[in-house]
Amino acid sequence: MMQVASPSTLRKTLAVCGAWLVVGACGACSQGGDSSQPTATGGSTGGLGGATTTGGSATGQGGTGAIAGSAAGGTVGAGGSSGTSTYPNIGVCGDTGTATADATSFEGHQVRYIIGEEGFGSRICQVQFDLKRVGDAPPGCTVCDWAHLLEFSNPTILTDTDGVCAKSDLALDTAAITRIVGSRVALGFAAHLGGAHGSARMIYFEDKQVWDVAGNATWSETTKAFFFDDRQGYCNYGP
Repeated sequence: MMQVASPSTLRKTLAVCGAWLVVGACGACSQGGDSSQPTATGGSTGGLGGATTTGGSATGQGGTGAIAGSAAGGTVGAGGSSGTSTYPNIGVCGDTGTATADATSFEGHQVRYIIGEEGFGSRICQVQFDLKRVGDAPPGCTVCDWAHLLEFSNPTILTDTDGVCAKSDLALDTAAITRIVGSRVALGFAAHLGGAHGSARMIYFEDKQVWDVAGNATWSETTKAFFFDDRQGYCNYGP
């Protein structure tokens, strides 16, 4: 990362100032109003890890955060401009998710994905997990409207063009996917973060023991519909 701003500041800038560009205009941001929820391909996304997770720095398969969405199977952006990947093709990696959620419940899905052709192509890898509440999240998310401790289960490969899920910086082969099952993540929702139009998904990072922004999000207090998307940057994949 460049030294102009800390990773935390950059993530917050993306989520707060750029949220409406990714998930829609400010009408999509909500807490206390209906929002128009974009549909996540195949369900939702794959931030796979969390408080006690596969992909976190303590138990990880590579990666530096506590979300498996950015950590499982390798650090996002390990290739691309850094040139450290062994895979020749550049894509964009991220995770997206949908759920029915409120202050006491959360049930949904999360999908880890790769978009081919430097992010201008289609999704060539999508691995979906069920994501359900199993307990209370760690305290400290003062900006959160609600937060939960969630667990990953029931993996489903939705798309795997030419085996790129495994043959990529994500390294989502069968063994890696299996290790994610049973891992947990503390996730919350922050409406109009910092007074901006954009709202954000919040994640508790176990390695730093802090809550931080992890993608744009929308939530309707009326319908309980929750959506998030987090395009995390360039990652490489093989032929």
